[in-house]
Amino acid sequence: MENRIGIADAVAERWAEVAEAERQWTAEPSREAADRLAASLLAVADTCRSVTRDGDLEIAGPAQFAECARVAGRLSEVEPADADLARRARALIEQVRHGQTFRWYDPVRTAALCAAGVIVAFGGAALGGDSEDVAMVVLASVLGSALIFTTILTARRPVWRVHAEQIAPMVRRHGL
Repeated sequence: MENRIGIADAVAERWAEVAEAERQWTAEPSREAADRLAASLLAVADTCRSVTRDGDLEIAGPAQFAECARVAGRLSEVEPADADLARRARALIEQVRHGQTFRWYDPVRTAALCAAGVIVAFGGAALGGDSEDVAMVVLASVLGSALIFTTILTARRPVWRVHAEQIAPMVRRHGL
């Protein structure tokens, strides 16, 4: 717990550096000021992310993703002159943008459960219609729809979370 508190304090210090760099950049916009601001923003992202055994910085938690998304939003407004800073900024922006997309967790299971939901909804409605049982039509429609809704809700996962679960055993130092 103390480690995370220390990291939170370090992230807060980096945001203070960002505020100072941003004041300098707005007071006198220049290539050097833009580079300082980009470097300060990237320092925030570097401080809050987890480190793998290979030394790679990875987003491994919701707080880290939120901070990196905030940094990426600010970085998209800055154009650093330094090629390395620009490359790192683009990589972070792309990592956050990719992490915001969704991925199907176990697509075969998801498709099978959705197909079962459709069969329950339409099959029950057809059987209820044949027997002129309105309650059966309503019940089958509600159950089938609930099955489809629940399946989609639980099977759609953000890409950053799926990646974080994959790299969890390789994390050497946890971030924010």
